[in-house]
Amino acid sequence: MRTAEEITMRSKPILDQPDIVSLVEKSSSPTAVYDMVMDATGNDETAKAARWLGVLRRDYPDRYVELIRSTTHHVPENTMKKEDDDETTEFC
Repeated sequence: MRTAEEITMRSKPILDQPDIVSLVEKSSSPTAVYDMVMDATGNDETAKAARWLGVLRRDYPDRYVELIRSTTHHVPENTMKKEDDDETTEFC
């Protein structure tokens, strides 16, 4: 069995892609997530990284939750532009 650290490193390429991480959340197994991501992206490397994240979720659920929490908290909030009818307000 691989260590949680090794699995985490193998899944890093997709950690900044919330749509892919969401597919991992919805999957029933690492193989299922690989298939779902391949269908969605057509990218083998992305699908493999997602599969590794699925392995982390299955084998080390506590580490998985910790990793997902830490990566989602790094996404800045209120970074979208808000448009009014006449003017645009940018958040700095």
